[in-house]
Amino acid sequence: MAVSFNVGILPNRPIEDFVNWIAQADELGFGGVWVADSQSVFRDAFMALTLFADRTRHMELATGVSNVITRHPAVLANSFATLDEFSGGRAVLGIGIGDSAIYNIGHKPAKLKRLEDLIAVLRQLMAGETAHFDGQDIKVSWPPRKVPIVIACTGPKSLQLAGRIADGVLFQVGSDPTLVRYAKKNIAIGANQASRDVNDIKLYQRLACAVSEDRDQVRKEARGYASVAANTIYSAIPREDIPDALWEDLHILREKYDYQQHGSMDADQAELITDRILDAVAIAGTTEEAVPRFQELMELGVENFVLPIATKEPDVIIRTLAEQVLPKLR
Repeated sequence: MAVSFNVGILPNRPIEDFVNWIAQADELGFGGVWVADSQSVFRDAFMALTLFADRTRHMELATGVSNVITRHPAVLANSFATLDEFSGGRAVLGIGIGDSAIYNIGHKPAKLKRLEDLIAVLRQLMAGETAHFDGQDIKVSWPPRKVPIVIACTGPKSLQLAGRIADGVLFQVGSDPTLVRYAKKNIAIGANQASRDVNDIKLYQRLACAVSEDRDQVRKEARGYASVAANTIYSAIPREDIPDALWEDLHILREKYDYQQHGSMDADQAELITDRILDAVAIAGTTEEAVPRFQELMELGVENFVLPIATKEPDVIIRTLAEQVLPKLR
């Protein structure tokens, strides 16, 4: 199996801090970089992706992810066509219904039907066609480019939608094999509904990850992004698909979740991440612990991992993953 590691970025510090780390990841063989698009808590995703495109030569460049509420489809089509042109065809449009970008401006996530309709509009625009959107004909008049569209999803209906229409699926259900089976089952349901071969859909598993020989420190730092994943899992996965003890811990976290602290290592909600939650949503610990856990997920058919690395020294984690974990998985 040709396993690929991708770096997930939450740009909650100056963008220049990330540029050398991403250039290093490109040299070390990482497959891509996925940048969170959330205007109220992070630096701008498209500014970051442009800088990363200039400093890398091989990696996919993706939003991890954008949404259809704060970004108009004509803006998305134009931004991604420009990024794809500049990077030599490496852009990937990661999109979803919205999370922190939406809640922090007082809006609600988009309905799945709205997401489906807007993806159809995006495809028309990127094919150079005129699209009809909200009562208006719109078009990208300069030579557009077709960019793969990857839907971010966790709930069963969104997973099935992705299986029906997406070029790829970015699923965030944690690292528990039971929940990975749940995700793959629903993606396959959607693919079957559209008479698609599920093997033609590129699957990316997003999960919190931090690997170091300083086990206690790295598990502490991983709790910030783990709280993001845990909040999403509790909100989207049906109660009956979540183990009872895990659900109880997630319920406590959800009641106190603060979107203004979304993804921060120092977020108050990080203190509510129990070991049970951490091990269900993340791979965090030593190399010896991480390798068999990745192998377990690979046995379920996962090849592409998007690993948000929200620690104090991301470059150390990137090098550890590239030099001590990835070679043992190939």
